[in-house]
Amino acid sequence: MAPRTRTRLAREERREQIVDAAADVFVGRDPAEVTFEEIADAAGVSRALVYNYFGDRHGLLEAVYQRNVERLQGEVFDALVGRTADRDALRAAVVVHLRFAQRDPAAYRYAAGQVRFPRLPELLLLRVERLAELFGASDESIVVARGLLAAVEAMVLQWLDDPRWEADTAADVITSFLWDGMRGVDRLGLAYRPPQLV
Repeated sequence: MAPRTRTRLAREERREQIVDAAADVFVGRDPAEVTFEEIADAAGVSRALVYNYFGDRHGLLEAVYQRNVERLQGEVFDALVGRTADRDALRAAVVVHLRFAQRDPAAYRYAAGQVRFPRLPELLLLRVERLAELFGASDESIVVARGLLAAVEAMVLQWLDDPRWEADTAADVITSFLWDGMRGVDRLGLAYRPPQLV
């Protein structure tokens, strides 16, 4: 076996290289069955370096989750910049979820929390709290935000597992369901604000 050739990279570049390799190795597999040796081989680094960067499997899973969530949220933000809070804006966000899932199903499954690790509830709560800010700061807004996030992800995952409709039709169905529910939050005194600061 030929020795591995290693290239010196900046710390953040090396970290991203390992996260990319882990995400690739995890596709279609239970992450608990993947060894750090496999990830190290895929990244072209030593196993010790993977441990050095992430500590353990949970740290690596968290990094893959965070990267995919940040990419998804960035795409949603880009789709909503300059829009008013209306049905078309909601549909645009749903379309981003569907396209992201279609383009990279494994990444979407991570972003939706299908892969479990100890800090997932804490990180999910941070996502929910950020989304809740769009509805004001109240206990009710947390419930609405959690429901909205869970509904979008559950419906997109269902579509991903059983894509009976084209993505545009799925976007229409999901948007209709969510929009009717979102209009109901007015009765709670919650006013949705566009996500300029998300």
